[in-house]
Amino acid sequence: MTRPITGIAVVLILLGVVTMAGPTFGFATIAADRGVNVATADDSSAYLGLEDQSASASIDSPGEQTVVYTVTDNVRDDSATVDASIVGITDDSNDPVTSAALSVNVQPGSDAETFDIVLACEDGASIDGSYRVLLRFVASSDASSVDATRETTALVPVDCTAEPVVVSVDEDGDVTSGGDVTVDNNVNVGGDIESGGSVTVDNNVNVGGDIESGGSVTIANNANVGGNIVAQGDITIRNNAVSGDLIAGGNVDIRNNAKIDGDVMACGTVTVRNNAVVTGTISENQTDLPGVQC
Repeated sequence: MTRPITGIAVVLILLGVVTMAGPTFGFATIAADRGVNVATADDSSAYLGLEDQSASASIDSPGEQTVVYTVTDNVRDDSATVDASIVGITDDSNDPVTSAALSVNVQPGSDAETFDIVLACEDGASIDGSYRVLLRFVASSDASSVDATRETTALVPVDCTAEPVVVSVDEDGDVTSGGDVTVDNNVNVGGDIESGGSVTVDNNVNVGGDIESGGSVTIANNANVGGNIVAQGDITIRNNAVSGDLIAGGNVDIRNNAKIDGDVMACGTVTVRNNAVVTGTISENQTDLPGVQC
């Protein structure tokens, strides 16, 4: 029995037509980009339905998820699968956002033959705003395939920011947070700092390991970072501070008497002020750097 799909946002793809000479088919499984597989229901129609649900979608905290598309399987072929993946994310100014900030998953829908395309925050993501998400659906069987790309028609409100962490007493191990991290004056961190947001290391702080930040990093006066710093945003090293390699998705500002015992690489500019020292090479205005998105 054929189930009609109504609504302006529904896209019906007749697979036999899209693949030209190939036979029509439905799909028996849906695989998300994390490898989740779920079985679909039998139906006799030759259509793959994609219904945009973004107008009612939102993520209000890192632990939440939201449905942005409903997929309807109207034909069954035991050899067929559909993969869902994120192609890109843009904000309300149409600027690109790292696609690693969100994950896509597939869950059973409210009806037997439907499945929900679900977005969630990735671990450590710190985006907060409204976004359009470009999704790719690839359906294939032993004999045919179809590739459909759809962007959410509405901006989806997303808040993946976690509560900020303030380190006010010495910490022997690592500090990990999905949000911002601040290390107070004269406090020591023996291990690494990993933050989905920005990292601020205040005056006279010692960090024994690396710093990895989803935002900007500021190292205050006389602070010492024993390892390297990787930041998606800007890196600022203030007076007399010491660090290893610096890799920034934004700009780097190395201020008076600071010492960088390694290389400095930035997607933006690198400024080295009075008496600051960089023992390695300086590479600015880069387009491809490890660990950051230029």
